[in-house]
Amino acid sequence: MPEYQWKLTIVERNLLLSNWMRLIPEAQERMLEEADQLIADLPLSDRQRLMASLGILQQHTEKNLQKRIMQILSPKSSKDIINVLEFNVKNNNLSLSTPQVNSVTLVKSIN
Repeated sequence: MPEYQWKLTIVERNLLLSNWMRLIPEAQERMLEEADQLIADLPLSDRQRLMASLGILQQHTEKNLQKRIMQILSPKSSKDIINVLEFNVKNNNLSLSTPQVNSVTLVKSIN
């Protein structure tokens, strides 16, 4: 089991809406800090799962926490898109010299 896995498990469990509502505000803020620290170094599948949990949670939190979640998610989403594009270019799935990079190609690449 990777070293980060235990922390990811705890953070994901606490980001579930039913558990989130039971946390005191300081614990909620701490979970967001932990998520922010974790998310940068996670493998893509774990990062996407954590980002999805944060996205769902964002709709059900107070304004100040919604802003914090947006700050966590914003740069990571862009990084994931860039990583997918770089992967596809390396594997000759896309050529940056031709106009193949469009939204349909990008969505297919991400999925």
